[in-house]
Amino acid sequence: MKIAVIGLDFPLGKKNIADERLDRLKDVFHSPKVTYVQMDFQDNTHIKDADGILCEEKTKLDLVISDLEIIENRLTYQPNEDLLLRCKAALEKEALLNEVPVSDEEKKTLINLNLSTLKSTTFVNKENLASFSEISRQVYNDCGMISFFTVNEKELRSWSIKKGTTVFEAAGYIHSDIQRGFIKAEVTGYEDLIKAGGLNQAKASGLVKLEDKGYIIRDGDLIQIRFSR
Repeated sequence: MKIAVIGLDFPLGKKNIADERLDRLKDVFHSPKVTYVQMDFQDNTHIKDADGILCEEKTKLDLVISDLEIIENRLTYQPNEDLLLRCKAALEKEALLNEVPVSDEEKKTLINLNLSTLKSTTFVNKENLASFSEISRQVYNDCGMISFFTVNEKELRSWSIKKGTTVFEAAGYIHSDIQRGFIKAEVTGYEDLIKAGGLNQAKASGLVKLEDKGYIIRDGDLIQIRFSR
């Protein structure tokens, strides 16, 4: 995930996103390797390709004006386009376009216009800056992301997905072969796992659920996928 940083003295590059749950699970599983979710923080020259934006709160108006210019320019060619008129009205009120209700098809149209405020945006006060871990976690949440975990004898790993992702879709992030041969998913909630004291204990207590392809992953789920090879 790429995040454009605007108006802030913020560490750039690929950074681990701290997750206390992963730290606790490391103690439970005694994993030799732990892999955290990462985000790639880039300067503002990469805003066009960014998945989200992190910026100083005083730059909000600059983003709004930039998008308003794009919308007004497009309206000279499509003066009666309802979607553009709705966007113009929102921007004139200094609202972000990601706050404007649009259909999936309308969103595709707007994405093609490279509008900055259509992206998930996190505003921070440069004069009262929180820690890196707090800010990066806020950016992650604002982008609508959640994490699920996998574990084997070699690695405990955190995976990043959008809220609403099914376990079948998530299987494809792990490996295409796992998704292709998907049978069932063993799912254990993070809190259940911690309370039980381990995976075997959770199974003994009936806390591990067997789920089908359509199961919507919850933040913090530990996932073990049964698949045919």
